Amino acid sequence: MAKKKIILSIMVSVDGYVCAINGSISLLQQYYQEFIPAGTELIYPSDCGAVLLGRKTYEQYPKEVESLLKRGQKLIVASRQNMEALSGVIRIKGDLPLALKKVQAQLKCNIWIAGGPSIINQLTSVNSVDEIRLTTVPVQLGGGKPLFDTDLKAPNVSLTEVQQYGGVTHSVWQKK
Repeated sequence: MAKKKIILSIMVSVDGYVCAINGSISLLQQYYQEFIPAGTELIYPSDCGAVLLGRKTYEQYPKEVESLLKRGQKLIVASRQNMEALSGVIRIKGDLPLALKKVQAQLKCNIWIAGGPSIINQLTSVNSVDEIRLTTVPVQLGGGKPLFDTDLKAPNVSLTEVQQYGGVTHSVWQKK
């Protein structure tokens, strides 16, 4: 049986931001939809059986959370705070890389990290992400939340694949 992966799949602006200052991803989504051919899906990995979200992302996008659950995805929410969660949502806290490994061993599936930047950086800075799939859209946000915190250690990855769809670039990076 193949090793199950922790996969980060996310949209990012050409200047490195995953959302605007107010947390909105609408401009990224607009450009993504403009350039991606119909029937092509780059953001939602079909090879993942579970999705990891931070508490803020979980609370900010309730419609998307419901959609993921309806699609049969198992939902994992990382939060240090007590929170109200929908039925079937797995909540983890504490040492995120360790807690995620334990949940992955139970679920026996690939896990998609869908956000947010705090969760992403906790995992990438200790090289706990097996694969990074970046969909870079041709827009400069000029500020917001950066994908990677430059004060933390960068992930140790190598580029394995690049595809271009108009102005959108999809790159895949594997952990070394």
